[in-house]
Amino acid sequence: MLDTTPDTHSEGTGNVVRRVIDVLHALQTRQQQTGRAVPLREVAQHTGLASGTACRYLQALVSTGTVRQPHPRGAYLLDWHTPADKPQPGPSQAIRRTLTTLQTRTGQTALLYAPFHLGEYPERLAVAMQWGMRSPVDHDALHLAPLGIDPPGQVLAAAMNHPGIRIDTPLREIRHTGYAIGPAVLDGHHAIAAPVWRGPTAAGAVTLMLGHWQTQSPRTRNACIKAVMDAAGAMSGHLTRHTPQRTA
Repeated sequence: MLDTTPDTHSEGTGNVVRRVIDVLHALQTRQQQTGRAVPLREVAQHTGLASGTACRYLQALVSTGTVRQPHPRGAYLLDWHTPADKPQPGPSQAIRRTLTTLQTRTGQTALLYAPFHLGEYPERLAVAMQWGMRSPVDHDALHLAPLGIDPPGQVLAAAMNHPGIRIDTPLREIRHTGYAIGPAVLDGHHAIAAPVWRGPTAAGAVTLMLGHWQTQSPRTRNACIKAVMDAAGAMSGHLTRHTPQRTA
């Protein structure tokens, strides 16, 4: 997972994203107030969620390494600020600069996605967007959607090893070429996406969204593909260099 948390708070991001953010904020607030792990009942009270719902979200966050339980069936700790390889409060400055460079280099909308695990199958979650001079568009599926819906999701599906993902011919082709291009979730737009790696692990997908008509020009299409691949390489290099080496 990228060293990020979602940086979007609009009503269009969907109930799941808002509830997950609420749970994370509850943990952070109570930990700062008490200096201890946070019981489930306090998370439920702070968020207004039913205990069963809060528990389901917390267990999903435990599975990603964002939250941990020091003791089985015990209280929960937000792990953002403990070892350096855990998710950080937002994309690093280097990652943000690279995304901004992609946007200014092409004049198109640049987005960054991370895998999002909540439930049986992973999804893709927007963690940063650069619209440039364009007016931002609020669309639920831009923020959170199943992996098969568009190029960034397809890139993640091709790069991840997950029992719920079947690597078929299209995904094998994406693995071979190193990028995906096709219809975006916004009508009339296409997306070009490439995987971002943290060492051997798929950490995300950097994406460029542009008008469908623009991809009809081979020169424009190839220039945008190169820009996306360059951005993905820069982000992957940054994340890999800053991943602490594990010792046996």
